[in-house]
Order: sequence, then C-alpha cells, then structure tokens
Amino acid sequence: MSETVRICVHAHASSGLLCRIVGLFAQLGLPAPGLVVTVVGPSMNVEARFAGFGERSVANLARKVESFVGVEAVSLSAD
Repeated sequence: MSETVRICVHAHASSGLLCRIVGLFAQLGLPAPGLVVTVVGPSMNVEARFAGFGERSVANLARKVESFVGVEAVSLSAD
C-alpha cells in the first residue's frame, strides 16, 4: 500500500490522551504532515495522514491507539 493512509480517532477530550496519541506516532518515527485535532465539548477527533504505510503497520498502529483509555473509536482509510 503506497497511497496515503488516514487514521481517525474519536475519543474523550483530554490533553493527556492527545499527547499519548501523538507520542505513539513519535515513538514509531512517523511524521504526521496532516494532523487535525477538533474538540467539541467532551469529545475530541484526531485525524492524521501518513504516506507510504504498509498495511500491517497501519493495523498495528490502530490497535495500539484503540487500547488507550478514553478512545471510543478508530477508523482507517486509504486516500
């Protein structure tokens, strides 16, 4: 999979949780050139786009993010 992959996270609005999500990207050495965070009331949506991701790596990333306390849903799509 060489196209851009988009990961969308719906979670409770928390600066600590946002830091954990972005920190995971950093731990894995992933640049997030397209990172958008939207907070509405008690909810937060985080959208990141990564280029040249392997299919297995994307699934692993999604599973790790899903395991964070406060994350309600994670979706993946190819652009």
